[in-house]
Order: sequence, then C-alpha cells, then structure tokens
Amino acid sequence: MVLVPSLLILMLLAASCPAVAGETSPWAAWPAMRERGGEVLVWNRAYRPGPTGLPERMRSGGRQMLASPVRLDISCGGKPLRLRPVTALKLVTKPESVTYSAESRGGGVDVTVRALIEPDGMWRVDVEIAPNAEVDLTSLRLVIPVTREHSRLLHWVPIPRNWPRVTFPESWIHPNSGARPKIWQSPFTPCVWIGDEDGGLEWFAETDEKWRPADADRALTIAEAGGAAELTAHIIEQPTRLRKPLKFTFGLQAGPVKPRPAHLRQGRFGYTHWGVFGMETKVREGTSPPVTQLDYLKGLGARFAGMHEDWTDYQGQPRVMDPGKMKSLASACHERGMGLVLYHSLVVPNILPGFEALSKDCLTEPEGANYIHAREPTQYDYPACHASRFASEWCAGIEELFEEYEIDGLYLDGAASPIPCANTKHGCGYRDASGNLRPTYPIFATRETMKRLRAICDARKRPALIVAHMSTMLTLPTLSFADLLLTGEQYWKAPDDFRPPLEFFRTESMGHNHGLPTDFIGYAPLGGEYARTIIALHNAPSSWCPGGTDMWKLYDRFDVDGAKWAGYWSKEPLATTGESNVLVSGFVHKSGRALLAVGNLNREPKQVTLSLAASVKGLRQAMDPLTQEKLDVESAKVDLELGAEQVRWIWLEPAPPRTGP
Repeated sequence: MVLVPSLLILMLLAASCPAVAGETSPWAAWPAMRERGGEVLVWNRAYRPGPTGLPERMRSGGRQMLASPVRLDISCGGKPLRLRPVTALKLVTKPESVTYSAESRGGGVDVTVRALIEPDGMWRVDVEIAPNAEVDLTSLRLVIPVTREHSRLLHWVPIPRNWPRVTFPESWIHPNSGARPKIWQSPFTPCVWIGDEDGGLEWFAETDEKWRPADADRALTIAEAGGAAELTAHIIEQPTRLRKPLKFTFGLQAGPVKPRPAHLRQGRFGYTHWGVFGMETKVREGTSPPVTQLDYLKGLGARFAGMHEDWTDYQGQPRVMDPGKMKSLASACHERGMGLVLYHSLVVPNILPGFEALSKDCLTEPEGANYIHAREPTQYDYPACHASRFASEWCAGIEELFEEYEIDGLYLDGAASPIPCANTKHGCGYRDASGNLRPTYPIFATRETMKRLRAICDARKRPALIVAHMSTMLTLPTLSFADLLLTGEQYWKAPDDFRPPLEFFRTESMGHNHGLPTDFIGYAPLGGEYARTIIALHNAPSSWCPGGTDMWKLYDRFDVDGAKWAGYWSKEPLATTGESNVLVSGFVHKSGRALLAVGNLNREPKQVTLSLAASVKGLRQAMDPLTQEKLDVESAKVDLELGAEQVRWIWLEPAPPRTGP
C-alpha cells in the first residue's frame, strides 16, 4: 500500500512556511498567491475550483486551458449519480498556499474533496467517496476536458514494459512526445501533458492502486469531444461493492510554470558541462594567445561551468575528493563572474559507509528496476527513492557542500524525476488483486526534495542554477523548481537514420511552453549539422550541440531580449520557402531588424527562395551574420543555397536612407 504524504500534513507544512519568501523558502521565484472573486491567482495563471471542489477553470497566460469543468462520472447500480454540493467552498489563502475543502452528496454516497494549490501552479486534489451504506459502484471516471485549440501536442512519462525486470521502451520505436492523435490510450502512467507551443496542462497521479479499469491497457485515454480533447482516467469500470471510503489523489498544473529568471539573459543561462579540476590554470590546446580552459569557456559566453561525476569518489554524493582543488576552482569561477555547478544523482554507492543499513529501506525495488551505475573507484551505484530517509540526508550533505565550497548550482542526473519504486519499507508500491507487487511514483516526495534544493540554492544570495537532466520524463510538479532541463540522451542508441518528428522538439526540447528553458543533447545520431539546425529552428541554444555557443554570441549581438520570436509553426511565420522540409523561424527586434534561421531538414542540399512575410518585407539589406556574406534582397525574396540538414542565419536590416538626389 502506497503511503502518500497526506494533504493535511502538506497543509500544515504550507502553513508553517514564512509569509515572505526567504532563506528557508523555495518560492523566491514566484509572487505571493492571491484570491480574487473565487479565483486563485498564481503567476500568469488563474484557477477556479467549482462548487464540488474539482477544478472548474484554469487560465494560463490569458488562455482557458479547460474546455469545461473537470468532472467525476460516477455510476452506482448502473445509474449515473448527480452530485449536489452540501457545503459552501471557502478558500484559505496565504502567500505560499491556498487550501480548501468541499463536500457533495448524491445517490447514497458522500464525496469530499480537499485541495492544495501552491505558487508554481501545482493543484493537488484528494478525493474521498464514502458510501452511506454498501453500494454497487459500477463505474468511476475522472474526465479532464482540455481546450482542443490548445492541445495539439502530447507527452506522457514512459512506463516500464516488463515490470518487475523493467525495460523502458526505446524512444525511437515507442515515442512518448509528439503530436496528439485524435484517439490515444495507455496503461497507467504518472504524468500526461497536453498542450501546444505556448503552454499546456499536466495531469499527474502517483499510483493506480485502487483502479479497476475494464482494460488495463486503456487505463488512460484521450478522445476528442466537441471543443475538447478529453483526458479520462478509467478508475473503476468493473462492478465494485463499496463498503468503505474509496480514496484517490490526482493533480493538475498549467504551464508555463514560472517567471523568467533574471539570470536568463539573451536567451540563455550560459551553462557548459564537462569541466575538470585545474581548468582555471590549464591552457587550452590550440588557443592563440594562450588562454586557460576556464577563460576559453568564458569567452564563448559561459556563465556557469558544470563538472560531471569525477569531483567525488562516491557517485552522486556531496563528498569532495580534493577539497583544495575544489576551492581553487570555485574561487576562479567567481573571479570571472561565473558559477560552479556540480553533478549529483540520488544513488547509494555500495562503497558508501553505512550502505548495508541504507540498502534495506532506501533503495528502489526491485533491485533491477532502474539503471545501476558502475564506475571507478570500483563501485555499483543503486538508485535510492525520494520517499526514503536517504533523500533528506542527501539534501543535508548538499547544503553543507554549498556552505563550505560556495558552489553555485546542481546538475541533477535523473534526481528530479519520480522513478518507479515498489519498496514498501518506505511506503512505495502495492499488491494488486492477484498479489503482484506493483510500483508507485513518488511525485510528492520528489517535489519536497526539489523544494529543499531550491531553497538551498536561493539562500546563496547570488544566481544559482539547478540543471535537471530529465530525458523524456516531463514531470512539471517536480521540475518547476529547476532552472534548466536537459533531454535527448534517450536517443543515443537510435539507428543512424533516425530523426524524431518535429513535434517532439516542440513538446519536449524548447521549454517555452513549460517556462523551463531546455537544452537538447546532440549525441549521435542526432548530432552534427542536424543538431545545429534543430536548436536554431526552435530557439533553444544548447552548448551540447554544434553551433550552440555560436548562437549565444549571435543572440548577444542581435539582442534577442529586445525581440519577439516567431517559430516556423506560427500562423504568421516571418518567411516561407515553398519547401515542406525547409523551415524558417526567427526574431523581429523592437528596432525593426530581423534575424532568421532557415533550416534544411532534407538529407540533400537544397536551393530555395526565401519569401519574406509582410512584417519584415520592408527590410532590404541581408547578410549571413556568421560568414559576413552579403545577400541580395529582390522584391522581398532571398535566394539561398543550403547543404544537407544545414541551417543558415539571415540578418535583415532596413535600407539606409538616401543621401542625395
């Protein structure tokens, strides 16, 4: 039986938080919560619970994300129930939480809803259905009608396909991010996101313990109905004799989830990875005049330098192998106005003192359920669970690391994701009707860990970065406390000729729709010119891809902070080519100039004619800003040659004023 943190406990924790975000608060990035006419106002969003306590309206950026109120479709004895409220809903509003409860009744059952909303827009809903006497529950479905206009894209967290051995499906064979089909079905998965390039709505739940769908492969479905794409959780579809209260928990979160942070400048945080001890003194080969590796990175535009696992001998743990070198590197970064970010993962190395005791109640189970790492010094590193006591000990060690070495951020390798766990010793997992052990997903425990890490970072009083390597686990309730996401590594074993659909990038690899900038990891087979083109077309400059740091410099020169972006998918793109696989995205600056990325996604060269849209038609001077080549503009058209999977940048300016007769 899964032991989810009770809503009462979470309410008490919320009530104990300071009224104004400070050193102990994870909420520094968000404004205080407010209530207005029955609506709960969080940053850029407005939520309204209905009379029964279920979400009635959810607006994000002025857009209505729900086509109609969320509803419970309940049938008893084959007859649908009509619930009527029996208490007036009252919001209890504090700067860092809003709570409420509501009761309704009908057909011999009482339904109680208790809810918690937090500043990042996480809306948790606990539902209890209590029979007045024994009743035959025929069906129970939770329906979330997402506005169809805003639901072109879909993502769900991939689930293990052969539990308990656990092999996750290959993303290139079984994609879980892309265009939303008209009809979709899936076994239970803890998170489903539906949205478009500007925002979306994520449903989440930790467990399907009480679920009895008619078909386990259709526990979750999406179908179009009028102006909605209805996500349905098929909780009960087999006749069930209800003798005691049935309880379940779900959540919703609209995105984008957070404001743009002050240290996101010119489209980037300037994060680079693969730093090493001594890079503040070691000269980079091939530089003239000679510069150190750290100065070279700064020259590229880096503002944060990340180190992978080699700084510690215990994988993922806050234990410094060489304190002198760590202090020297941190100091050198600060002297250059840069920050130092260190790799962490929530694993327990078998060489860690106390491993035997920790392994009994802290690891995910079964043992082979998740990836087990191996490295030197010789060790095996076993995934731990956020719901275990180890997560708190890990956070305490990280806090000490920040204080002693004055580091500036964390690279979390999977540690921001609620991975499946069936270890009943710390409250995860459950036995199904056949007695089989099934996993649960500790979303709320992971969220509490991320809150603590966010508070640790924000207490530094200078910009700090949380980089969450989530590769295709888009779990907004846990990721909202990160600054930068990483994805793409899931494709590193894909065939050489594999290319994901463009909807994958728009769903998972831009970040604009989630409020979480995202770096695509351009490993083979998705590296090289292809990666350079993809990140340009999606306004996602990534130092993990060729051309990523060129984009940093180009964005600085153009001043993208003073410009408006239009993607190739826009209703009014800035230019077209007449070729379906040659696309154009770009910026229009408030001064009138424009910067276009023209990307050829074909595997052969293309000659195209770029036709400028009305919004940039008056710009008569064109050049390639990387090569300085001048380009001819004739009748708002530009002829271009593009190599296979190549991108070219076009800088457009108004014609200079005439100076003579």
